[in-house]
Amino acid sequence: MPRPHRVPRPHIVSRACEYCSQKSGAYIAPLLGLLTLLLTLAVPPATAHAAPEIWLPTPPGETWKIIQGYGCGTHNGWDRYSLDLVNSAGRTRGAPVRAAADGTIWSWTRKSGTLILDHGGGFYTMYTHMESAVTTQRGKFISRGAVIGAVGDRGAHGTPHLHFTAFVGQGADASPRNSIPLSFAEGVELPDVGGCNQHGGKTLTAGGQAAAPEIAFSGGQPGHWYAGDIRVDFSGAAGGFSQAWDRDPGGDAPQFKDAGAGYVQLAWAGEGLHTLFVRAWDAHGRQTTATYGPIGLDFTPPAAPARIAPIEVAAGKPAALSWSAASDNGSGVAGYRIYVGADANGVSEWFSPAAQVEAPTLTPGHYLLRVQPLDYAGNAGAWTTIGEIISK
Repeated sequence: MPRPHRVPRPHIVSRACEYCSQKSGAYIAPLLGLLTLLLTLAVPPATAHAAPEIWLPTPPGETWKIIQGYGCGTHNGWDRYSLDLVNSAGRTRGAPVRAAADGTIWSWTRKSGTLILDHGGGFYTMYTHMESAVTTQRGKFISRGAVIGAVGDRGAHGTPHLHFTAFVGQGADASPRNSIPLSFAEGVELPDVGGCNQHGGKTLTAGGQAAAPEIAFSGGQPGHWYAGDIRVDFSGAAGGFSQAWDRDPGGDAPQFKDAGAGYVQLAWAGEGLHTLFVRAWDAHGRQTTATYGPIGLDFTPPAAPARIAPIEVAAGKPAALSWSAASDNGSGVAGYRIYVGADANGVSEWFSPAAQVEAPTLTPGHYLLRVQPLDYAGNAGAWTTIGEIISK
């Protein structure tokens, strides 16, 4: 079960007592009473938040050292319970940074190389000084152990390192923010013990479980729209899996136990743009969540453009033709096939991606302007006569 993380205060109280011991007994009680009141007002209830299990964000199997711990240097504000980490025996700059828990991207600040993940329930993890991020798409799901970026020195005054913080916050802007003492699934406990640079010099080794299992997908193409049903297969879940369109299926146990592979049909999700979520368990019960998509299903052709007023053009000269755009409630209008001629049922392969075209020179006479709208899924609407052209 996830262990509740509390926002402790003993370091403040102990300092208050040291200060009080230097004063006469007459001042001790009033000062302690005032401090207790201030702490009660300033610090949110510690029991209001429970953090998910988090793993070290450094590469599995590597040993990293804390060069700056709690309550010292730059760790002196709301992010008091932060760690600055460097590789003990290998490269620090460019080393991969991994998500400490399943979550979604909440924000990215390029100047400081800060990526924040939202893990739900008002709990966040923050990764700072990264030289790059794999993706900064807000709301994108990131599974535990997935590489989210690379260590750098943005805003770190020339010293490459990873600054890591876990914090709680309320509301859309996660305010106010309060960092919390850290505890990692590898068995690492870093409580607040008081003093400056707490746990500085301590080495930490990330567990190899942080990136397993790996899920492979096949079938379809992310970012593509389809006019008909397709099948998406996945494999790599030796201990079983759960699956769902457009949401994390969650759960403490797989829906399909001991099944190493599975599949879904796009039609199960219906028309629209969708993302497949697969939560997978390996043979040892470790789990992760992978996503595939977005991928779209659109089998409804676009509607015909509105009819336009007759167009008069000068015979023997090119003419610019335009019309109102067609509508499509799925993948969107990709363009139009166009016919200009006298045949009331005329068709052609002449194509324009926009609702306009330059017509060829026409001899005097009456012509029909007919169009067929196409969408990005490959659906073709009906050929429709939308106007007349009078060349004279």
